[in-house]
Amino acid sequence: MEDQEPQEEGSEQPGHLAAKSPPSPEDLLAQDIANLWLAAPGYQVSSAVIWLHHQGESEAMQEMLFRNFQLPEEVGRVRWLWPRAPLQPSSIRGHSPTLQWFDVKEYPICRVVRAIPDRARKGEDEHDVSAAVKRAETMVRALEVEGIPRRRILLGGFGQGAALVLRTVLQSQEPFAGGVVCSGWVAGSSDVPDNISEGGKSTALLWCHGARDDVVEPRLAAEQAKALKEKAEVNLRFVLFPEMQFELASRALQEIQRFVTERLLSAAEEAKDAPEGALDPG
Repeated sequence: MEDQEPQEEGSEQPGHLAAKSPPSPEDLLAQDIANLWLAAPGYQVSSAVIWLHHQGESEAMQEMLFRNFQLPEEVGRVRWLWPRAPLQPSSIRGHSPTLQWFDVKEYPICRVVRAIPDRARKGEDEHDVSAAVKRAETMVRALEVEGIPRRRILLGGFGQGAALVLRTVLQSQEPFAGGVVCSGWVAGSSDVPDNISEGGKSTALLWCHGARDDVVEPRLAAEQAKALKEKAEVNLRFVLFPEMQFELASRALQEIQRFVTERLLSAAEEAKDAPEGALDPG
């Protein structure tokens, strides 16, 4: 048998193709979702907004609150997505199936539960939160597969949905068009997560909170927002509404509309300045 010459690393034998790793289940799901939109003729969009609802609710209430939302024509055609959280056992409801992005051990969201004696609140499981972030990323990836880049996708949410938006944005490697957090909190084991990326830091975030919120303690929310700004240099603006409770009040909706308009207009301008062929909006 003749000796074979050693093959250099990275070279291929004639007639043989390099093995490729199979796509992940998340990638396959993202492709399936994108194919549904691509199969709808004439429905091309230039940007998208994904809005996530609170635990135990559905997307219907949130969609009704935004029914009069107006955006200027310069933004282009915007697709609003209202995904529904999966049914999962909920700790606060005796493990009954509940629409939730991740499990919350107890409410209200605060640092200390007043009792005899006082004790620290039981926080969310980091693995559970990470799984929810992966689920949100699948929605984003579906839009990217369709041709809408991340810089033209804005994430927003209320309550638990807002908490998921915050974690998803903060660990994204590429910046989003923006992020809206309404009555949310930093879910998990730390006010400043370890996996904050440069893309997360640079994404503009609007955090709206009510001073009378009895579900997510306003003081905790303000402290977490301050920690993200000062310790992690996150591009975040915190707005406290004196009369607002745990809700999307009219003044907060007005502030959100201004922010969404500003961010999507900015994304549209960036797209105009991009080299030809650099962006295929669907």
